[in-house]
Amino acid sequence: MNRSVLTRLEKPFVRLRRWSAGKRGQRTFQLSQARQEKWAVWVFVFPPLAVYLAMVVWPMVFLFYLSLNKWTGFGPKTFVGFSNYAHVLSDDKFWLAVQHNGLWAIATLIGTTTTGLALALLLARTRAWARGFFQVVYFLPQMISSVVVAIIWRWIYYPSIGPLNVALQAVGLGALQRPWLGEADLVLPALFIAYSWVAYGFAMLIFLAAIDSVDVTLFEAARIDGANWFQEIWYILLPAIRPALRTVFIIMGIWSFQIFDLVWLTTRGGPGYSSTVLALLVYRNTFVESKVGIGSAMAFILSIIILVLALFALRRSEQESE
Repeated sequence: MNRSVLTRLEKPFVRLRRWSAGKRGQRTFQLSQARQEKWAVWVFVFPPLAVYLAMVVWPMVFLFYLSLNKWTGFGPKTFVGFSNYAHVLSDDKFWLAVQHNGLWAIATLIGTTTTGLALALLLARTRAWARGFFQVVYFLPQMISSVVVAIIWRWIYYPSIGPLNVALQAVGLGALQRPWLGEADLVLPALFIAYSWVAYGFAMLIFLAAIDSVDVTLFEAARIDGANWFQEIWYILLPAIRPALRTVFIIMGIWSFQIFDLVWLTTRGGPGYSSTVLALLVYRNTFVESKVGIGSAMAFILSIIILVLALFALRRSEQESE
């Protein structure tokens, strides 16, 4: 057969082989690229995952292990199963501390959130040159050390020479003077006020950022329709900043169950157990009374409470956003 005829017959097969080789090369390149992307994902994910496992998961596992043992912090451990949890759940002081933390959360959510939102509304209407100054002033308590905050408020509440009682005496209200941190009925409200003074600055900044992101044309349209200031806030502003409200509620709720330093540095949980909170009870059982197993059981229950609250709040936020 003529050579030219053979060449013409072979051309389609040559093209087919080239096309097939190109497809194989493309698949190989795609597989190689996918493999590289997979490894790149693991390279970026593994460091934070390792930190999370080492700093969160492993301590929680070890905490649960300690809660199943009777241990003073020294010497061998004695496995007692869930008897530590039974002891904790039957302890009246534990449930009193849970009640105090619940009241703390309610007072914080109402007082701190309301104060932060009110200040954010005022600053949103303040001129630019004064706004930055007052932002720093209002946020300053958040930046102060908790030790300093405790010293300041212990001095304010001091029975004889404290500024609060001195001011009441000066305006003729001496009958209202009290040992604010020494009476069981007054110590928690006094501590709530001190804590709100610290925390409202954080809520204020979150709300202020959310208010600045609201479209001003909505308020202009509402004014044209005859809405007053309260209606603008209730029907326009609050629905618009709902994500910020949700964020503040979640964070403040979690912080309320983590409170320790202010209570320990001011009252040590007293008088009696009238201002004891869960974190303080954990510290007292673990480090003061050397009941590591019971303290670990309380700490594990406290962690579960905080986790449940966070998951519930996040779940609600997902349902509202759908």
